[in-house]
Amino acid sequence: MVDFTFCVPTRFVFGKGSVVKVGEEAARYGKRILIHHDGGDYLLALLEEVRRSLWEAGLEVFELSGVVSSPRLSLVLKGAELCRKENIDCILAVGGGSVMDSAKAMAFMAVNEGDFTEYVSYRRQSEKCLPVGCVVTLSGTGSEVSNTAMIVDDTRDPIIKRPLFQDAIRFRFAILDPSLTASLPIRQTLSGAFDAITHVMEHYFCGDSELQDRLCEAVIIATMNNMRAVIDRPEDFEIRAELQMAATLANSGLLGVGGPSDWAIHFMENPITTATHQPHGSTLAIIVPAWMRYCFGRNLKKHAGFARRVMGVDPGGTDEAAAIAGIDAFEDFLAKIGLPTRLSQIGVTPEQFARFARLAAETAGKDRVGAISRLTVPEIIEVYKLAS
Repeated sequence: MVDFTFCVPTRFVFGKGSVVKVGEEAARYGKRILIHHDGGDYLLALLEEVRRSLWEAGLEVFELSGVVSSPRLSLVLKGAELCRKENIDCILAVGGGSVMDSAKAMAFMAVNEGDFTEYVSYRRQSEKCLPVGCVVTLSGTGSEVSNTAMIVDDTRDPIIKRPLFQDAIRFRFAILDPSLTASLPIRQTLSGAFDAITHVMEHYFCGDSELQDRLCEAVIIATMNNMRAVIDRPEDFEIRAELQMAATLANSGLLGVGGPSDWAIHFMENPITTATHQPHGSTLAIIVPAWMRYCFGRNLKKHAGFARRVMGVDPGGTDEAAAIAGIDAFEDFLAKIGLPTRLSQIGVTPEQFARFARLAAETAGKDRVGAISRLTVPEIIEVYKLAS
């Protein structure tokens, strides 16, 4: 286990009806609050409740909507200008991962000079950021606990998703009411849950710590069990609560402290969702089994352990046979719950592979993608072929 510094400064307010406390939490950071959301009709009742809580706390409320899946830099910059013009004290994200990422980037750019690209991929760090909080309506991305905002730069060509990694953008508070996620379509729920599983995998297949391995395996198994259960009981509060807490834990960094992490899977997936506007987690469901098939030989013991302890399969014989059986079982799980497992299912063709691979490398900011996988552009193309 390597040396590390670990801090999660976010204050979490969890429970049914916890949104009534949003005014109390936001009031800690000033009087002028900007609510940021996607403008969807599904939010109408919730937004009224949020406004009421803010007004009752004596706060002045402003709003900016328009967030789309894979949030756009153009809206971030528009919001940053609005924050400066109206002297906003705190931004409140109401929504899922895209809204949360957009709010974090907006809060950061409102008080930092220069171009957005100067700050992405650890190029330049700043401790300045407007206070930002959130009311989470979709569990999966774990943006409520991370120091990351994934933003599509639509202000120049080529359009590319870029990662903003800044500790300053962490939420000051997060309102977590699992009942708010119960109205989501099942496909969206499962997509978010698989995103959480992938966050765990980015740590799990890299390290070699028994403690961290068992923690990662427990989160993956519990999340898979609740993904199966939520299909039949979509409004069950306890199932929703487990999925929400799994998502928060998965991206908290706790499961990766003291060891390396990879993120090749996410970098390979990002160009695809940017181009196709598919749900992030659904596209990850396509990439993960293909990445496993391409890379399992690089850490055979870990993949065999995943097969035996997580997937409960062991055909006997070699670790290689076990690893392959585990990948097959995992892909079968994804297909049975209704997530896609082939790029052809979402309209991606082999002619796009080379461009997506180059964009994956550009998003990662390195010639080799993944801290552990270290995939070249030709290797990424091979992963896409396995996913086709």
